[in-house]
Amino acid sequence: MQESKINMKIGVFAPSSPAIGDRTEDTYAYLCGKGFEVYEHPQVRKVTEHTAGSVEDRVAAIHELYQDPTVDMLMSFWGGQNSNELLPHLNYSLIKANPKPLIGYSDTTALLLAITKQTGVTTYMGPAAITFTKPEPIDYSYENFEKLVIKKEEVIFKDADNYADDHYYLNDDPTQREIHPNPGRRVLIEGTAMGEIIAANLQTLLVLSGSRFLPDLKGKILFLEESEDTNVGVIHRFLTQLTQITDINDLKGICFGRFCQQSGFSNSYPVEKLLEIVFRDATIPIIYDLNFGHSDPILTIPNGGYAEIDTARNLIKISASK
Repeated sequence: MQESKINMKIGVFAPSSPAIGDRTEDTYAYLCGKGFEVYEHPQVRKVTEHTAGSVEDRVAAIHELYQDPTVDMLMSFWGGQNSNELLPHLNYSLIKANPKPLIGYSDTTALLLAITKQTGVTTYMGPAAITFTKPEPIDYSYENFEKLVIKKEEVIFKDADNYADDHYYLNDDPTQREIHPNPGRRVLIEGTAMGEIIAANLQTLLVLSGSRFLPDLKGKILFLEESEDTNVGVIHRFLTQLTQITDINDLKGICFGRFCQQSGFSNSYPVEKLLEIVFRDATIPIIYDLNFGHSDPILTIPNGGYAEIDTARNLIKISASK
């Protein structure tokens, strides 16, 4: 049976770092092959110091894409460090009046958290445009994205067969990746939970502490990831801060995306050792080594959506609405 084509237009923007380098014809070939029309806003290639244009440039691009009736979805090109400076300048009434899926990960999650909190519109931590320019593995990333965002179906998370978290772009041949068999998710604390989702990059969530853009964490299930350039000590610091801005046992559960090998975890100091130290007093279900974050492939997770967890059944089920 011939694969059905998606008839939607994606508006690509850069909320923080600019896309540097010449635009190649196949940048969006994967998405176009699925039937999407991709419109890259000119702001994506603008360079103002270390950001993709000024605050005004980046905010204007977001507003234009929300107001453009031909654009069905917004997708960040990639992340950076400075999406949070846009938050006080966004027109949340405009966004609420023109609700569209917005998807991205890493630093872009500052936008996701703020928009969902201020408008009630579901946003999605998941692939950025750069995700679909990578060599394999990306099909798993696309399939989860399509099922949740495009088809609006409930998703039961399955562990991918393989993963990659290498710096492939530094290779002499960047089309080659180090592919590893996936040993699957790990459980730190067993249990069951049902609740609303908050999905974010860990340090980006913490950057919002003390601001009106930090969502209420109480009673939520957190899906958290961290970038490959953050070392073990810094991750320890961030996780400790998380336990200090909220009572961990007031959460319903925590799911962690895979921490990349570049962060420096090892056989002598594995991820679980750090988690056991930080969450020694936790009684909620905690799962880690899931397929989302800065490794590939990545799951799509709805901010403002709902999750059901049952570690005994190896179940993580999510939907964009109740």
